[in-house]
Amino acid sequence: MYGKILVALDGSQPSTRALNHALVLSEKFGSELIILTVFQRRVLPVVAEEADTGELSVDAEVYETYWDSIKDYHIRVLEKAKELVKSDYPNVMYEAVLAEGRPSNEICRTARSHEVDLIVMGNNGRGGITGWVLGSTSKAVVDSCTRPILIVK
Repeated sequence: MYGKILVALDGSQPSTRALNHALVLSEKFGSELIILTVFQRRVLPVVAEEADTGELSVDAEVYETYWDSIKDYHIRVLEKAKELVKSDYPNVMYEAVLAEGRPSNEICRTARSHEVDLIVMGNNGRGGITGWVLGSTSKAVVDSCTRPILIVK
Protein backbone atom coordinates (compact mmCIF):
# COMPACT_ATOMS: atom_id res chain seq x y z
CA MET A 1 0.00 0.00 0.00
CA TYR A 2 2.80 2.44 0.88
CA GLY A 3 5.92 1.99 -1.23
CA LYS A 4 7.67 4.98 0.32
CA ILE A 5 6.98 6.70 3.62
CA LEU A 6 8.50 10.01 4.68
CA VAL A 7 8.83 10.80 8.37
CA ALA A 8 9.70 14.33 9.47
CA LEU A 9 11.79 14.64 12.63
CA ASP A 10 12.86 17.58 14.76
CA GLY A 11 13.98 15.79 17.92
CA SER A 12 10.75 16.46 19.84
CA GLN A 13 8.68 13.77 21.56
CA PRO A 14 5.86 14.00 18.98
CA SER A 15 8.36 13.48 16.15
CA THR A 16 9.87 10.50 17.98
CA ARG A 17 6.40 8.98 18.24
CA ALA A 18 5.92 9.70 14.51
CA LEU A 19 9.18 7.86 13.77
CA ASN A 20 7.97 4.84 15.74
CA HIS A 21 4.67 4.78 13.80
CA ALA A 22 6.50 5.20 10.48
CA LEU A 23 8.82 2.32 11.34
CA VAL A 24 5.94 0.00 12.20
CA LEU A 25 4.19 0.91 8.93
CA SER A 26 7.40 0.54 6.92
CA GLU A 27 8.00 -2.90 8.35
CA LYS A 28 4.39 -4.00 7.88
CA PHE A 29 4.13 -2.83 4.25
CA GLY A 30 7.75 -3.40 3.24
CA SER A 31 8.05 0.35 2.56
CA GLU A 32 11.20 2.34 2.04
CA LEU A 33 11.48 4.99 4.75
CA ILE A 34 12.72 8.51 4.10
CA ILE A 35 13.83 10.08 7.40
CA LEU A 36 13.91 13.86 7.05
CA THR A 37 15.02 16.60 9.38
CA VAL A 38 15.09 20.26 8.41
CA PHE A 39 16.95 23.13 9.98
CA GLN A 40 16.01 26.69 9.24
CA ARG A 41 18.33 29.65 9.40
CA ARG A 42 16.66 32.60 11.03
CA VAL A 43 17.77 36.17 11.34
CA LEU A 44 19.70 36.66 14.55
CA PRO A 45 19.22 39.82 16.57
CA VAL A 46 21.72 42.54 15.82
CA VAL A 47 23.83 43.44 18.83
CA ALA A 48 25.85 46.56 19.53
CA GLU A 49 29.55 45.86 19.13
CA GLU A 50 30.56 49.05 20.91
CA ALA A 51 28.12 51.22 22.79
CA ASP A 52 30.21 54.37 22.19
CA THR A 53 29.93 54.26 18.40
CA GLY A 54 26.29 53.29 18.22
CA GLU A 55 27.10 50.93 15.34
CA LEU A 56 25.25 47.64 15.32
CA SER A 57 26.72 44.42 14.06
CA VAL A 58 26.78 40.67 14.51
CA ASP A 59 30.06 38.91 15.10
CA ALA A 60 30.33 36.59 12.08
CA GLU A 61 32.13 33.93 14.11
CA VAL A 62 29.36 33.85 16.72
CA TYR A 63 26.78 33.63 13.94
CA GLU A 64 28.51 30.71 12.21
CA THR A 65 29.12 28.89 15.50
CA TYR A 66 25.42 29.22 16.33
CA TRP A 67 24.30 27.84 12.95
CA ASP A 68 26.86 25.04 13.11
CA SER A 69 25.38 24.00 16.46
CA ILE A 70 21.85 24.00 15.01
CA LYS A 71 22.98 21.89 12.05
CA ASP A 72 24.89 19.53 14.38
CA TYR A 73 21.75 19.09 16.49
CA HIS A 74 19.79 17.97 13.42
CA ILE A 75 22.58 15.64 12.35
CA ARG A 76 22.40 14.03 15.80
CA VAL A 77 18.60 13.67 15.39
CA LEU A 78 19.21 11.75 12.15
CA GLU A 79 21.96 9.63 13.71
CA LYS A 80 19.71 8.66 16.59
CA ALA A 81 16.93 7.70 14.16
CA LYS A 82 19.35 5.64 12.06
CA GLU A 83 20.54 3.80 15.17
CA LEU A 84 16.93 2.95 16.06
CA VAL A 85 16.25 1.60 12.57
CA LYS A 86 19.42 -0.50 12.55
CA SER A 87 18.84 -1.95 16.02
CA ASP A 88 15.06 -2.47 16.11
CA TYR A 89 14.01 -2.61 12.43
CA PRO A 90 16.97 -4.07 10.51
CA ASN A 91 14.80 -5.09 7.55
CA VAL A 92 13.52 -1.57 6.88
CA MET A 93 15.30 0.12 4.00
CA TYR A 94 15.77 3.81 4.67
CA GLU A 95 17.40 7.03 3.52
CA ALA A 96 18.31 9.83 5.93
CA VAL A 97 17.95 13.37 4.58
CA LEU A 98 19.16 16.62 6.13
CA ALA A 99 17.63 19.70 4.52
CA GLU A 100 17.93 23.43 5.10
CA GLY A 101 14.97 25.74 4.65
CA ARG A 102 11.48 26.29 5.92
CA PRO A 103 10.43 22.92 7.38
CA SER A 104 6.94 22.77 5.84
CA ASN A 105 8.30 23.65 2.38
CA GLU A 106 11.12 21.11 2.63
CA ILE A 107 8.79 18.36 3.83
CA CYS A 108 6.49 18.89 0.84
CA ARG A 109 9.41 19.27 -1.57
CA THR A 110 11.07 16.08 -0.32
CA ALA A 111 7.76 14.20 -0.49
CA ARG A 112 7.40 15.22 -4.15
CA SER A 113 11.02 14.56 -5.14
CA HIS A 114 11.06 11.12 -3.49
CA GLU A 115 7.52 10.34 -4.71
CA VAL A 116 6.40 9.22 -1.27
CA ASP A 117 3.03 7.65 -0.67
CA LEU A 118 2.62 8.85 2.92
CA ILE A 119 4.01 11.59 5.16
CA VAL A 120 4.16 10.86 8.88
CA MET A 121 4.80 13.64 11.38
CA GLY A 122 4.08 14.72 14.93
CA ASN A 123 1.23 17.07 15.74
CA ASN A 124 3.63 19.66 17.09
CA GLY A 125 7.33 19.99 17.56
CA ARG A 126 10.13 22.12 18.85
CA GLY A 127 8.66 25.37 17.54
CA GLY A 128 7.50 28.02 19.97
CA ILE A 129 3.83 28.97 19.84
CA THR A 130 1.73 26.31 18.13
CA GLY A 131 -1.75 26.28 16.68
CA TRP A 132 -4.81 25.18 18.62
CA VAL A 133 -4.80 21.64 17.28
CA LEU A 134 -1.69 21.22 15.14
CA GLY A 135 1.75 22.75 15.32
CA SER A 136 2.47 25.44 12.76
CA THR A 137 4.67 23.16 10.62
CA SER A 138 2.24 20.24 10.59
CA LYS A 139 -0.64 22.61 9.83
CA ALA A 140 1.30 24.16 6.94
CA VAL A 141 2.09 20.70 5.52
CA VAL A 142 -1.56 19.62 5.82
CA ASP A 143 -2.67 22.84 4.10
CA SER A 144 -0.14 22.77 1.25
CA CYS A 145 0.98 19.22 0.51
CA THR A 146 -0.98 16.91 -1.78
CA ARG A 147 0.34 13.60 -0.37
CA PRO A 148 -1.56 11.62 2.28
CA ILE A 149 -0.47 12.69 5.77
CA LEU A 150 -0.58 10.85 9.09
CA ILE A 151 -0.38 13.18 12.08
CA VAL A 152 0.75 11.40 15.23
CA LYS A 153 -0.31 12.90 18.56
